Amino acid sequence: MVRRWTLSLQAADGLLNSLLTALNEHRYTNEGVTVDIPVISFFSASNELPNFRNKEEQILAPLYDRFQLRVVTKDVQERTSRLAVLRNKQGGHFGEVKATFSLDELYAMQAQVKLISVPEAVNELMDDVLCELRREGITVSDRTFFGYGPVAQAAAWLAGHAEVQSEDLLQLKNYLWNEPAEIEKVQAVLTRLCDDPLRTRLEELLAKAKDASGAFNDAPDGQKARALVQLRAGFAALYREWQALDAAAQTEEQRRQAGDALAALEEMNRRAHEACSFTPSPLAQLAVLQSAA
Repeated sequence: MVRRWTLSLQAADGLLNSLLTALNEHRYTNEGVTVDIPVISFFSASNELPNFRNKEEQILAPLYDRFQLRVVTKDVQERTSRLAVLRNKQGGHFGEVKATFSLDELYAMQAQVKLISVPEAVNELMDDVLCELRREGITVSDRTFFGYGPVAQAAAWLAGHAEVQSEDLLQLKNYLWNEPAEIEKVQAVLTRLCDDPLRTRLEELLAKAKDASGAFNDAPDGQKARALVQLRAGFAALYREWQALDAAAQTEEQRRQAGDALAALEEMNRRAHEACSFTPSPLAQLAVLQSAA
């Protein structure tokens, strides 16, 4: 049997402990009698959220933290949607369930989700997200961070992926915020880091290369040779960084992006050498020479 509960976020200490036991152990004690709860999911609805800046409400933090997905519901915004709801209510069809699946089908889907692998690169990317959110002043508990996997796996399964990909982390937008004011900031961080993170890192690499080229170009003519030595060392390091990004490319588009970035690096390298009347060395060769030096 499946039970759907509506849990209050305004609870006394005793009830709060009972709710935590229900969430953690699927057991509930009422008047000294403990019963098992054959529940699959818990849902809660509330007209207000706890204010954790208030010490009296901080006791609710453990309960609140256990609700993994949070959605803010608003009034129906679009006219066509409002009229559709109105017609359904007037026709007695509002709330009708038209799509169903059996418990056996649900269990089969859950088993398939567990088979979705989480690559180490995705875990590292998620750690980047964690650090960035904390820098932005958004609290992400260890419970939330360490528990992100099943949500990401489910998103990947729904998208038809055999393993979690960076774009699947975009679905954590309703997993990582604590109060509605943080939603836009969480979305921005996820988009910046997870919407094709390889492209972002390649752009950062090229920005560093342009800065190095700019410093070389600004060097006085009498110091160009010394500036070129520094540039060569810097470009060798950038090439090794590029190699790691190229190895991380998973799609044809990402491999194309990596190839374009390398071409841009080679062009900046060529121009610097020709400015000193030197024959340019390919970056692969330059990296080897720098490593041997």
